[in-house]
Amino acid sequence: MKQLLVTWTDIFLGIGEFFEWTFKIIKALGHFPNVLISITIIGLMAYWSKKIIDFKKESQRNGTLE
Repeated sequence: MKQLLVTWTDIFLGIGEFFEWTFKIIKALGHFPNVLISITIIGLMAYWSKKIIDFKKESQRNGTLE
């Protein structure tokens, strides 16, 4: 009977092959991932800026700490 033996080398080689595979996909997509990430970050920053303004108005209305 053959025993299953996994070494650290097997684990790291598997991780490396996975990243090579994902980078091939990313390369095929071109600039789309960059644009998507940029739009997401800008959208989240705009959302959080609006929330900060709302929190500040609420604290002034309630007389609490800003």
